[in-house]
Amino acid sequence: MINIIKNYQEGEFNEKDYLSPSYINLNNPKYIEIDGMYYSGLLIVNYVRNQDDLIWKSIIDTNINIYISMYYEKQDTYKVIKDLTYNIGNVKVDLEKIGENRQDSEIAAYTYNDAKYIRKEMQINNEELYFLYTYIMTFSEDTKELEYNLNKIEGLLRSRGIEPRKAYFRQEQTFLSCLPLMQNNIDVKGVTKRNILSNSIISTYPFISSAIFDETGIFIGENIYNNSLIFIDKFDTQKYKNANMCIFGTSGAGKSYFTKIMILRYSLLGIEQYIIDPDREYTKLGERLGGTVIKLGPSSNTYINILDIREESLEDEQNGYLSTKIGKLIGFFKLIFENLKEEEKTNLEKALIKTYNQKGINFNDKSLYQKGKFKSCDEMPTLGDLYLNLDKNLKLKMFPFINGSLSFFNKKTNVKINNSLIIADIYELGEENIKFGMYAFIELFWDKIKKERKNKKTIYLDEIWRLIGVTSNKEVASFIYKIFKTIRKYGGSGVAITQDVSDLFSLEEGTYGKSILNNSSIKVFFNLEEENIKVLEKYADISNKEKIEIKTFKRGECLMFVGQEHILTKIKSGNFEKEIIGGNE
Repeated sequence: MINIIKNYQEGEFNEKDYLSPSYINLNNPKYIEIDGMYYSGLLIVNYVRNQDDLIWKSIIDTNINIYISMYYEKQDTYKVIKDLTYNIGNVKVDLEKIGENRQDSEIAAYTYNDAKYIRKEMQINNEELYFLYTYIMTFSEDTKELEYNLNKIEGLLRSRGIEPRKAYFRQEQTFLSCLPLMQNNIDVKGVTKRNILSNSIISTYPFISSAIFDETGIFIGENIYNNSLIFIDKFDTQKYKNANMCIFGTSGAGKSYFTKIMILRYSLLGIEQYIIDPDREYTKLGERLGGTVIKLGPSSNTYINILDIREESLEDEQNGYLSTKIGKLIGFFKLIFENLKEEEKTNLEKALIKTYNQKGINFNDKSLYQKGKFKSCDEMPTLGDLYLNLDKNLKLKMFPFINGSLSFFNKKTNVKINNSLIIADIYELGEENIKFGMYAFIELFWDKIKKERKNKKTIYLDEIWRLIGVTSNKEVASFIYKIFKTIRKYGGSGVAITQDVSDLFSLEEGTYGKSILNNSSIKVFFNLEEENIKVLEKYADISNKEKIEIKTFKRGECLMFVGQEHILTKIKSGNFEKEIIGGNE
């Protein structure tokens, strides 16, 4: 008795009360007010006779807060055919009696033809008949915004041939019909009932807005159409065929900022990252994140020896260290000598073999081991050693690399790389010589990527057109393509970044650019000029609408191809990230 009195005095609070609102105001016929939020509904009372597209696309792609509720009631096929047959007979009689009343004649003719069509589809094509009921509810904290959104939705629906009716004096019933309670309120279902054949139900499919939400992914930004958050885990091998990415955009469009965002967020996950930085855009970020910045240029004191052979340069159970290295070096020297004739190529290869032999290295892989250990960088030949074995024609072009402005290439490697974030700063090399530094670092990074397969890693190739464009050669382009084709099996990701789309597809009629594009599961298109869009559309499945969007993007906006999904995206970042990265979205 005491407990009963105590409960009566204190009141009771159960699970249901946690879900219940503190108040509901039903006094206004135009909306419902629930805990300071205003709700207003639309009843869909009619549809255009012929639909050739998904009818809800126009409103689902907006960023308006809406609930859409649809009910489908399957009808008894035998009863429907029986009723249709009866009505067809009656309408036919009416048509014969209408005579001069043309308006009634047209209405009756529509009814007659529709009934015959539905009966034919059900009898011949095994279609089934459903009753469709549709309700839309929008909500806002402000009544003016609520009215604006309601009118906007109504306009969008009418433009699609859909006739809505505002649910005045029926807001409560519409609201209840939109809740996930499976209660199609009897007070409103009569006005919204429309029949639909099973084949046409697909046009009412509501889940049409592209969205990407990988649970283990990093945050990228927002869907421009519906503000849904985009999370991508490019390393998800179950979902994506590879983790490669292509990023295209004009200068200032936001591609570098997006790349920095990825570097920052992947750093927090401990993913190994190697960045080729030709324009000194990532060095400050690398320093702030505790990464290693390696500078290669006239004023630097860090060196990479292009003739180094590294133990990890071969895959497990493979052999042929020297032959593999010579193949890569031929590509590098073609960047220097450009139009290398076959005779010159042969003499160059002989000189390389002789140079390595002078250091005790030959085609027997055991020659690279000394006392059970792989030979160090100090035991490798340099370009100066090779120079002594070259003929006069080749020596002339090699001189800058030996005693001239590029003599920093003629040094022993003095860099030990143990960091998970490494930036290769090749800014000082200048426009003409950047490709040499890019190649040297890419080879170094590629060897590191192959070392530990279980670790996730990414290599960023900024201004990649320099290595697979018209200024490059087949050997170098093939090497870059090989990276994108095989990096997946090493747990890696290749990221190709460029603003010169036309140059990217200029070598061998775009063969290598197309191969890299096709071997990238994720493609990101920022703002591009008309001429670059024309080049790109030859190699990517871009619609006319998407081409217009790419041309008019604001800074930080892009079109993302993620697997089969095409998503218009606004890159987003937090204030603390902006402070670390520097610059604006």
